[in-house]
Amino acid sequence: MRGLIDHGIAGRLLSKNDYQNRREDTYKIYFGLGQSVSLAHAPGVFEVSLAGIRFGNHLVQLLTSNSSAYNRSFLDIGTGSGVHALLLRKLGGKDITATDVCEKSITQAKINESINFKQHAISFPASDLFDGLPERKFQTIVFNPPGWRTPSHALTKRLERQNHVDQLPIRAMFYGEEVLGRFLEQLPNYLDATGMAVVGLNSLAGIRDVLNRYDRNYNNQPPLTYKLVERHTFPLIHYSEQWKSLDKYLKLEFESWSDFDVAAYSIDQSGNIYWPYEIIVFSLRNE
Repeated sequence: MRGLIDHGIAGRLLSKNDYQNRREDTYKIYFGLGQSVSLAHAPGVFEVSLAGIRFGNHLVQLLTSNSSAYNRSFLDIGTGSGVHALLLRKLGGKDITATDVCEKSITQAKINESINFKQHAISFPASDLFDGLPERKFQTIVFNPPGWRTPSHALTKRLERQNHVDQLPIRAMFYGEEVLGRFLEQLPNYLDATGMAVVGLNSLAGIRDVLNRYDRNYNNQPPLTYKLVERHTFPLIHYSEQWKSLDKYLKLEFESWSDFDVAAYSIDQSGNIYWPYEIIVFSLRNE
C-alpha cells in the first residue's frame, strides 16, 4: 500500500504502519442513502454528537432532493473534525471551504480528508467565523455553533481550572449566543442573493433570545429571514470528563438561564436533562 500525503502534519509521507494505526483509531458515522464518513479520534477535537449526526442527515436530504445543489459553493463554519465538509464532498460538492477558529481542529479535518479521499480538495483556513475569508458569496453556508450560553464568572473560573492541554477548549461549547449574534450580523455579507444558511441551534444557547435580539436590532425588519425545518430532542451530554465533573454547577447554570427565560430544556423524573435541537434555514430578505 502506498503512503498518503498528509498536509495536516507538515506534509510528511505516511507509512503503511502510520496509515494502519490511523485506520484502527477511526470511527464511522452513517448519514443515510449509503453516505458515511470515517473520522480519526483526536484529543481536544469534538467527536460527532447526536446533533451533528442529525445535521448531517438533513444535509443528505437537502442535497439529494435538489439536482442543482451539487454545483453550489459551500462554506462550513466551525468545521471541527471536518465531518460535514467531508459529507458535502461525498455528496458531490466541489467548491467547499471549511473553517474553524481552532488550529488543532483544522489540522484534524485535513487528516480526516486524507482518510476519506485520495486527494485534498477542500480549503481549510483557520478563521473566527468569517474573519480572514476572501470577499465572496457562498450559495450554501452550514454552521453548527457552540450550544451553551456564556458561563457566569464563577463557572468560568471553575472551567478554567479544569481546562488542560488536549481537552476541549471552553469556547467549543460555551458563548453560543454571542457567537450566533456575530454570525447573523456578518452572514449577509457572505451569503449569495439566492443562497441559504443551514444552522443547528441548541436551546441551551437561547434560540428565542438570540432571534428576538436580532429582530429588535433591525426594528423587526432584519436583512435575514428564517424558518424552522427540523426539531429534535436529545439528552444532555457533557462531552468531556472535566465538564462532567462540574455537573452540579452546570445544572445550576442551566437553571439560572431558564429562570431568566433565555434557555429551554426539560428534566425527567430521574433528573436527566433533555434539550431541543432545531435546524433553521436563513436566507436574505427580498426587498
